[in-house]
Amino acid sequence: MATSRKIALLFGVENINAIVGWVALLFVARHMGASALGEFSYAMSLIGGFTFLAFFGFRMAHVKRISEGLDLGKCIGTFLSIRLFLISLMLAVFAIFYWYWTDYLEKQFYDINTPGLLFVVIIYYIVFLLTGVLTATFSGLKQSARVAMPRILGTSMRSFLFIGTAVMGWGVIWLAVSELVGILIIGLISLWYFRDYPISKPDKPTFDSYKIYAFPVAAASIFGIFKKYIDKIFIGVFWAATDVGLYFAVQRIALFIGTMALAIEEMLLPSVSKLHSNKSKDEIKSLVYDAEKYVAMVCIPIVAMTVVWSNEIIFVFISREFLPAARILQILVLASLIRVVNRPWSVALRGSDRPDLTSAINIFSSITSVILMLILVPKEIPHLGLENLPGLGGEGAAIAVLISELIMAISLRFLCYSYLEMRPQVNFFVQIFFAIIVGLIMWQIQINLDIDRWYELFFFSAMGGFLYVSFLATVGAFTLNDFNFFWNTMNPKAMTSYVSEELKRK
Repeated sequence: MATSRKIALLFGVENINAIVGWVALLFVARHMGASALGEFSYAMSLIGGFTFLAFFGFRMAHVKRISEGLDLGKCIGTFLSIRLFLISLMLAVFAIFYWYWTDYLEKQFYDINTPGLLFVVIIYYIVFLLTGVLTATFSGLKQSARVAMPRILGTSMRSFLFIGTAVMGWGVIWLAVSELVGILIIGLISLWYFRDYPISKPDKPTFDSYKIYAFPVAAASIFGIFKKYIDKIFIGVFWAATDVGLYFAVQRIALFIGTMALAIEEMLLPSVSKLHSNKSKDEIKSLVYDAEKYVAMVCIPIVAMTVVWSNEIIFVFISREFLPAARILQILVLASLIRVVNRPWSVALRGSDRPDLTSAINIFSSITSVILMLILVPKEIPHLGLENLPGLGGEGAAIAVLISELIMAISLRFLCYSYLEMRPQVNFFVQIFFAIIVGLIMWQIQINLDIDRWYELFFFSAMGGFLYVSFLATVGAFTLNDFNFFWNTMNPKAMTSYVSEELKRK
């Protein structure tokens, strides 16, 4: 129950952040348009694509070694030293790339027209990466409140600044400044909670223990970061900033589902890692099965309703200008669902000291995604002699992401069965079956009714969720024990007590 409550806290906070961010996005989209949003997201993705140089799997190693009980001071000192070196490497590589592109080749970034935008984004990522040392430490200690509280305050401030920027018409540069202010707040609050933690001089044994775990996942970390930003970079290169904006806007909606993956990663990995060090294989299986079951139970109906009401969601919560991205939204939320239900299986392997296996399939799925984007996104690539390509733009990028997640899903379950003797659960397929039935029912309602008010949208979506749970209860896939689990996990009094105790703890 403790782990479930920690995951629930992070999931709840990240969804609050997503809602607040969604409101901010609405203002930006309606006051500044898809072009401005596209320029901002392209700049974030361009610099973000270089952050793989600052990871190399060491964050995951830090979380794992702390959860296993290694000396906290030496772990923090080791990870901080590694992160500072890798940030310096990232900045040096980007500087060389920038010089080569702008001075040597005498080209420019055609989708970035705002002076100083790249500089502000670079500062943002430096602060973000340094703050990651603090949050990774909290995650390794399973202190979800210390991860969650700074995020909700920093993200809220960022969203308020987004709204102010949109309303006052301050320009794209202030969107980047808003991001920077938000991460600075997160960093400063995290630093306050971090103030009493020991930091010791790194030593060779501690570094070697990090290296042993990190190096097998380093390549996957590189591809994972690259995969996170490559879709928007491809769209920006082969299409216009407006197309990037359309894609980015609906991708933010899919963030509602993706936040569950973040919550699972932060708290489930140290729990599985600790169980593995205690050789508790049966408990690992039970924890992973329960995580998949309850995550799917929450996310599947949300995804089903988003697919059915995609046009209405965009119209009500963004603007009519973004309606051409409805199909992209449908594909991306399906990809987010697969990513979320994949996460417990990925954590099971990594927590059981088999990061090499997850690395292999991450690399393969990422390469597949990039190849598919090269085929599906552009209309032609003259330099490669490729003509008459599908030219699907953002929709092609979304399809590539979805296929790569499906490859991950199949591969993870095969590997978990082969190495951990974990079989896929029938309950998951039952949930999918009833979600399709509910989706078909709601689709009939959707084609016969005009929905243009947010409360109407929420009413019919809630009705779909109620039908889904009712069907599950009818066949025994949702029991009184499941209800009690959700109630106890989300109990406001117990959650408040847990957060209060953790934040006061030294």
